[in-house]
Amino acid sequence: MIERKVMERSEIETMIPHRAPFLWIDRVEELEPGVRCVATKFVDPANPIFAGHFPAKPILPGVLLIEAVAQTAGVMLGSAASHASDKPNEGVALLGAVNRFKFLKPVTPGQELRIETRKMTEAGRMAYIGGTVWVDGEMVASGELSLVSA
Repeated sequence: MIERKVMERSEIETMIPHRAPFLWIDRVEELEPGVRCVATKFVDPANPIFAGHFPAKPILPGVLLIEAVAQTAGVMLGSAASHASDKPNEGVALLGAVNRFKFLKPVTPGQELRIETRKMTEAGRMAYIGGTVWVDGEMVASGELSLVSA
C-alpha cells in the first residue's frame, strides 16, 4: 500500500542517522514501506561543494547522487522495520555495493532531484535496491545498490 503522506526532514531524521550537511533528501513524497520510496532534494547553490566542483561550471558529484539513492532506500527499508517493530531507527542499513550506476546528465545547482527506489530482492541481511534520479522529468542517473542491515 502506497502512503501519499509527505515526510518532512524531522521525520526523515527518525528513520536514518544522516544529518546536515550530509542529509541528501529533503522530503519523502511517496512511501510503500519496505518496497518503494520517492524522495526529493533541492540542490542548494550555496552548498560549498560547488566552490571546488567545478568553479567555472558547477555540477553535483555523481557520488552524491548515489548517496541520495542510498538514503532514500534507507528510509524505505527503515519504514518497514518501524512498521514491524514500532521502534524507529532500530536497524541502520549500510551501503554494501554500488552496481551498474550510470550518470546520464549533469546535475547543476538550483535543480530539484526526484529520487526513486524500489527493493528488487533480499537475501538474509542484504537488500538489493534499484534506484533512479530524475530532474524535471528527465532521468539523470540510475543503478543498483546493495544495502546490509547493521
